[in-house]
Amino acid sequence: MNIYINAKVIFPDKIRECNVIADNGKIIDICDRFEIKNGDTVIDCCGNYLSPGFIDGHVHGGGNKSAMSEDYNDIIAMAEAHLKYGTTSIVPTTLAAPINQLKKAVLSIKEASEKSENANILGVHLEGPYLNIKYKGAQSPENILNPNENPPEELLEAWDKILIMGAAPEVEGCLELGDKLKARGIVPSVAHSAASFSEVEEAVKHGFCDVTHIYNACTSCFKTGVFRTAGVVEAGLVIDEISTQTIADLRHLPKGVLQLIYKCKGDSKMYLITDGLEFSASDIKENTVYTQENGMSVIYEDKVMKLSDRSALAGSAAVLSDCVRNMYKEVGVPLYSAVKMASLTPAEILGFGKSKGKIEKGYDEDLLIFDDNINIKSVFTNGVKRV
Repeated sequence: MNIYINAKVIFPDKIRECNVIADNGKIIDICDRFEIKNGDTVIDCCGNYLSPGFIDGHVHGGGNKSAMSEDYNDIIAMAEAHLKYGTTSIVPTTLAAPINQLKKAVLSIKEASEKSENANILGVHLEGPYLNIKYKGAQSPENILNPNENPPEELLEAWDKILIMGAAPEVEGCLELGDKLKARGIVPSVAHSAASFSEVEEAVKHGFCDVTHIYNACTSCFKTGVFRTAGVVEAGLVIDEISTQTIADLRHLPKGVLQLIYKCKGDSKMYLITDGLEFSASDIKENTVYTQENGMSVIYEDKVMKLSDRSALAGSAAVLSDCVRNMYKEVGVPLYSAVKMASLTPAEILGFGKSKGKIEKGYDEDLLIFDDNINIKSVFTNGVKRV
């Protein structure tokens, strides 16, 4: 058994000093007193925090590897790069691409999930290809497709662990797509969308229950003639059924906006993502230029990825520990809330809420030890120390 002592244990709604006992990769007890037996391993947290491992539900790459790679070893390397920064589980996220290329990427992620020994690869997140070209962001315009002309069935049948799919509900055929995704247990997310508030309301009736990187590549209180129309952002903030993916790198969103999202959604509907590209979880240097798998040229500048023409942000170079730190230290939310938004909340949204994201009896022993500045000291997955 592993016995974690001298820890400030982070729960979803509080932090308290106690001990955690785990065996065979599962948490079996949380206690104030314990008995050490032969063969037990005592892990002294030295007064640091003991936290559930972070879960990144939207990440395109890491460690100089891309989630679009057809080599499963690249996906494993990507996951292990993020593991060093406390992300014990990832959902590799694809870019808009032809259906056959996406299918190959899904099968590569599937193989990586089956063969990864250190990091957990939970499934796949399809960001597109059924998006609105007006809000393409860093997606390649030639790869933005219509579901009526390019049906999704072959792609959706490639693996039963497609967990979430981003689409623009106002695009013809995407409401029906939402119905299909919901029937398969896949989370339909409003993504790269020009939808109005009322169009998002209609989308909710067709299963849409999430907004992809809110405030980025979507409408927000836009003018129609002389009047103003509420958009995707406003719908995401006020419709209770909708959860919001949030890039808390303080580049995509400033402090005040992060405070607004938190005030509107709370830590059960707001969850942290990196939207990290290949250079997240790496030692990328300022002004590095790179061509993505989708052919789009990007540059790392001002601690964020941009399109090389500087017309739009193109994803982050952050890791989830950065986002947790920002929410706690800069935005001012309680540490347990910041951790919950990077662990239990994404676990619940993605369908793993009964096994991951919380320190509780019966949950997986995916644990972190870190200090008050969220500097990662140790990382455990399935009961084994990895970092």
